[in-house]
Amino acid sequence: MKGKTRVLGLALVALLGSVTLQASAQTTARVLGGFSNQLQNTAIEKPFFESLDKASGGKIKTQFRFIDEVGLKGFDGVRQLQTGIFQIMAISPGYVAGDEPFFIGLDMPGIALDLPVARKTVDAYRSAFDERLQQKFGGKLLALWPYPGQVFFCKGAISGLDGLKGKKVRVFSPALAALVEHFGGAPVTIPFSEVYQGLQRGIVDCAISASLSGNTAKWFEVADHLYPLAISWGIQGHAANLDFWKGLPADQRQLLSSEFAKMEEQMWLVAQSATQDGVSCNTGIGRCERGTPAKMKMIAISEADRVKLKMAVEKAVLPKWSADCKRTYPDCARVWNGTIGKVVGISIN
Repeated sequence: MKGKTRVLGLALVALLGSVTLQASAQTTARVLGGFSNQLQNTAIEKPFFESLDKASGGKIKTQFRFIDEVGLKGFDGVRQLQTGIFQIMAISPGYVAGDEPFFIGLDMPGIALDLPVARKTVDAYRSAFDERLQQKFGGKLLALWPYPGQVFFCKGAISGLDGLKGKKVRVFSPALAALVEHFGGAPVTIPFSEVYQGLQRGIVDCAISASLSGNTAKWFEVADHLYPLAISWGIQGHAANLDFWKGLPADQRQLLSSEFAKMEEQMWLVAQSATQDGVSCNTGIGRCERGTPAKMKMIAISEADRVKLKMAVEKAVLPKWSADCKRTYPDCARVWNGTIGKVVGISIN
């Protein structure tokens, strides 16, 4: 009986992989990345983890899988991080806002209409985000970075934001849902991987996602109009299980922090160029470098919509988010006002 127990134990270790091999001071981490059909995940994220072995001189190895490869959804992020099954994970704040509304505070729609402002808001919120992640979910923040601008893919023309009235619109966070509701639309929360069929079958009339992400997912085959007002940036994060992180030797923690900072910088640079590239690819207007050329009709952005968006954020989106957030974290509004609010000149009462 003891022999059988020992065999089973050895098999389990072989299946999951040893986290830290003390004898050789080598670490092997199980990593769950983002979605396999996203440019930044395939071109930057996966190669980054695969190159850690070389960058660390053989001290850090990874077993990398995309989240859709293992059948998980973005909504599972922080729960999986807590279990420690994966020691390092990609996390989408918009998806996990149901577990912790505070996280989506760094990517509220309409707050940062360009990437330089978005970066300032993210940097302002970073420390508070990390503190909350450690306290509630046992995670250590490693990086925060954006996808290209989040825009509208629609079946049929819309007259800007007012044209969302009566439309079923795919969203991926409660904050986006509040924005769509403010303009008379009906928010529908479905995973990215199901949006193509949702547009095809009429489950949704429009869908919000990154300009280039929608192109690589071939949404232009089931949607014919693009409204390129970037209402948010789909901020993503990478985090480590806190017990795993604390168990690493100091030199490995330092090396990982340094390498993640380099990866984050790459992500911000790519998001800047990929936003316009996504618009060009979807509409066929301009040079398409990373996606598939298509012929969607582009709806012109009006200055009136920029004003309406700001009003919607202040009157509807932020108050609703603050009310939801304070149920789990009473200091939500105070922290937001003292960080992002200072950057953009907006205060939640």
